Amino acid sequence: MTRLALADRRAALIDAAVRVIARHGLAAATTRAIVAEAGMPLGSFHYAFDSRDDLLAAVIDTVTTQEHDAAVAAVAALPGDDGSSSAGLADTLRQGLDRYLDLLVADPQREQALLELSLYALRQNPPTSQPSDQYRAYYRAAEHSLRLAATACGREWSVPLARAARLLVTLTDGITSTWLADRDTEAARESVVFAADALARLAAPARPAATSATTAAPRPISSPTPPLDLAEEQPRAD
Repeated sequence: MTRLALADRRAALIDAAVRVIARHGLAAATTRAIVAEAGMPLGSFHYAFDSRDDLLAAVIDTVTTQEHDAAVAAVAALPGDDGSSSAGLADTLRQGLDRYLDLLVADPQREQALLELSLYALRQNPPTSQPSDQYRAYYRAAEHSLRLAATACGREWSVPLARAARLLVTLTDGITSTWLADRDTEAARESVVFAADALARLAAPARPAATSATTAAPRPISSPTPPLDLAEEQPRAD
């Protein structure tokens, strides 16, 4: 195998972990199974990650960041003067949610893997912090996306941003799990329209002071997710 740079090796192992978890479940995602899926020797895993939990944290962080970046890119691509969006907020939010749905339809395994990670952690006794860590990452991404969308459309949120972000995550969860169950993309698009309209109703025209103020560049949200605390149910296979 060609020697890979560390970043490429980590990316390949993350992709392999997503595929193994989606196909066989988290319990089957041993380090040996993951490196075999990636076509790497076992030593490559320990060179790239400190532990399996370290890899699983990277899976969550990577997939969440990819989805967030896709939604932000959809908002940024909307036409408008000086880079702002000329679309209404509902249309802007729909663009972002549609881009997320495009990713889901193109690669369902990523969301199946994240769902498996959440369910596995919830079954542990004692419970781990992983589900709350995972959803905190979702909330951070949702807050950033909603703030960017409102600014682009000259709107501001009439409810606390954290509350709007939680609603966005809740609606997205429902669209995701329902599509994974029935694979009805047309119905999912209709749900996206409803979700975008419902969220947009929580915003109002920005006050003059808010629209004239200089908006700082948004901070990236790709800081690592806190380490997981998942104990494997089976003996380690490495």
